[in-house]
Parts: sequence; structure tokens; C-alpha cells
Amino acid sequence: MQSLEIRAQKGKEISEMQDAINRLDETAYKVRSQSQNMYYEVLSTERGWICQCADHVYRGVKCKHIWAVEFSFAIRRLVQKETVIAQLSTKACIYCGSERIIKKSIRHNKYGNLQRYLCKGCGKRFSFNMGFEGMRASPQAITSAMQLYFSGESLRNTQRFLALQGVKISFVGIYKWIRKYISLMQKYLDQIQPQVGEAWRTDELFVKVRGNQKYLFAMMDDETRFWIAQQVADHKGTSDVKPMFREAQRIAGKNPKSLTSDGALNFQEASKVFYVRSLPDSEQTKHIRDISLTGKIQNQ
Repeated sequence: MQSLEIRAQKGKEISEMQDAINRLDETAYKVRSQSQNMYYEVLSTERGWICQCADHVYRGVKCKHIWAVEFSFAIRRLVQKETVIAQLSTKACIYCGSERIIKKSIRHNKYGNLQRYLCKGCGKRFSFNMGFEGMRASPQAITSAMQLYFSGESLRNTQRFLALQGVKISFVGIYKWIRKYISLMQKYLDQIQPQVGEAWRTDELFVKVRGNQKYLFAMMDDETRFWIAQQVADHKGTSDVKPMFREAQRIAGKNPKSLTSDGALNFQEASKVFYVRSLPDSEQTKHIRDISLTGKIQNQ
């Protein structure tokens, strides 16, 4: 029987394959089999994700197809999450901050026209970097491709859409756009406080780092699946995971109303980070530890 770690790794591999996951709607996906020319249907239910494959049906485990959907789902929710990024100001000089700027000229190149400005405060000329300089495609084409991809369309379907708009680009080129602009977005996202819910979950996953056995602990928001914080440790049930709890508290700017974990003692000890002396017991973070694979409360 495959271990949990192997299923997770194979699920990640599937999520990175082209056209391997087809989103039917927010609760239904079709995931391509790695060994057969067929697709498995993965559905979201009140008790979590379920899959048609034999591994999930007969063993009752979280199969690689569910892992693949969760990886894809987490990325999409992260990008679609309503965050507010401060708009670029075109009213002040990028060098001295003076608002005494005027439009001076327009630079023409094969990528389009670029407005140039002159600052009367420091006398320097400049243009505002919108992030699309040096790109052959227009900002409209790039943003349309990003929107389509993170709405569930495959890279090839996105390529076909752009072709209808007169934009010639390979699906590999679109993938490079996505990688480039995700890295640019991350610089902004690192400075933004995520709007997570009141129920969080924490668990650990076995990984190998350069051949060494490690455990990756993570804290995740139950509603949005936003990955709040993580920590790598050498041991499963005895490692001090309080640093991860404090980091989650700092990033979210609050404590959760409920925390679901397994019965590991280090989770129980770390949950004391959320204790607030000034609050009554009824308002403290509720730590849910009585979980099972088949019960009403799960932590998959």
C-alpha cells in the first residue's frame, strides 16, 4: 500500500502535468489516470473530497487524485483570494517623490508606446514600470491568459483563446508568463495580511530533504485552504512546533476560534500559544483533537 507521502508526491506530479486536471465546477473535477487512458471524477462533499478510483473507494484513503485536486485548488483559491494591492501612483516622481511632474514625451518601440515624464523638482526623466516592459505580448493578453488559467482553463485552452484574439504564443510561453508574474505577485502577497477564517487545521507530512528524513508541519485555514505557516522538524511527535504557531498568529494577526489537529502531544503543547489570559474559557481557542478517518471530525 502506498504511503501517505507517496500519494501526496504523486498528486503533486499530476497537478503539474498539462491538462491532467479538468475543473467542471467548484465541487467537481476530472483527473487523468497516470496508468490508464481514462479520467477519475473527484467530488467535494460535506465530508471532504471523494474519488472514483479503487484506492479511495476500497481502501478509504486520500488518493493521489484527491491530492492533485487539492494542490490545484489551493493555488487557484490563493490567486482568486480578494486582496487589495496598492495601485501604482503616477502622481509622484519615482526618485524624489515630488508631485511636480509633467508628461514630457512618448517613447515608441515594437512593444507599444511608453509615456515618459519629467520631474520639475529634481529634473530627472523617467517612466513608470508597470511590470510588462520587455514583453512582446500586450498587458491585456498576458492578464487575460492569467485570468483564464487560474479560473480553471488548461494551458492549451488558454493558448487557443489567445489565438482567436490574434496572439501567437505556445502553451509553454504561457506557462513562463505564469511563473514570472506569480513571482512578482509574491513580493506583494508577502506584505499583505491574509483574510483567513476562524477555523484552522494543523498536521505534518513526512518528506526527504537531500536524503534525510524530515517532517513538514503546516498550519492551514479551513475555509480558504490558505497555507498560513510551516516548519520543518526532525521528529514527528516530540518536536517543538510553537514557532510555527507564533508565526501563524503573526501572519494572520489573530488567533483562530477553533484548531483541529491529531492527538500528538506537541500540538497540544503548542496550542497554548493561542491562550489569552484576559479572555474567559468560552472565548479561548477550542482545540479539537478527537478525530478519525471515518468519524464526523476529520483532519485530511
